[in-house]
Amino acid sequence: MNMTRSMSALALAFSLGVSVWSGSAQAAAINLTQVDFEFDSSPWTLGWKFSVNSPFSVDSLGVYDSGQDGLAGSAQVGLWLASGGNPLVQTTVASGTAGELDGYFRFTAIAPTTLNPGTEYIVGSYISGENVTALFGGNGTVDPAINVIDVRYSPEGSAAFEFPGLTDPGTEGAAFLGGNFRGAVSPVPLPPAVWLFGSGVAGLLFSARKRFNRSI
Repeated sequence: MNMTRSMSALALAFSLGVSVWSGSAQAAAINLTQVDFEFDSSPWTLGWKFSVNSPFSVDSLGVYDSGQDGLAGSAQVGLWLASGGNPLVQTTVASGTAGELDGYFRFTAIAPTTLNPGTEYIVGSYISGENVTALFGGNGTVDPAINVIDVRYSPEGSAAFEFPGLTDPGTEGAAFLGGNFRGAVSPVPLPPAVWLFGSGVAGLLFSARKRFNRSI
């Protein structure tokens, strides 16, 4: 009985170590806790610039759903390097309730896209005038891996989804929502020595069990 308990404890310890390595849970970059200000939009792309503290895997892009009851119209949303160019990834969140609701946002899954520390990014959504936009200025929570830098927008009256490269002084730490995203800090691979330790523990457990079984 004591041998069985010892083997179980070793197995549990190793499994807990692997669990800690596996990474954090998926979370929205910005979650609003209250809506302080929102407005109907002219056609333009609205969003915000940000950076990450650790490698971060984005797996869905989203847009603001004012009444949490569905989008009035579909919305294109994308993720760019802050330096501009074509989106790294983009998608369309369908009108109505097709997108997955998470807080005040509706999300659509994308191919996982890794963001890296030391690089600045912009997320934004094209608002055609059908949907409503919200302003984030501290009225919510931000994923601890994300640093909100400032608001971003394209020229007002833009006829199409485009890079939102403009900003205004005094908007540091604020965001036009606009676009949002979800994901998690990317898992860091275990060093080879840790895997060798794990295989060694497994071997010891197997050998100990065989000896224990022979003794009874």
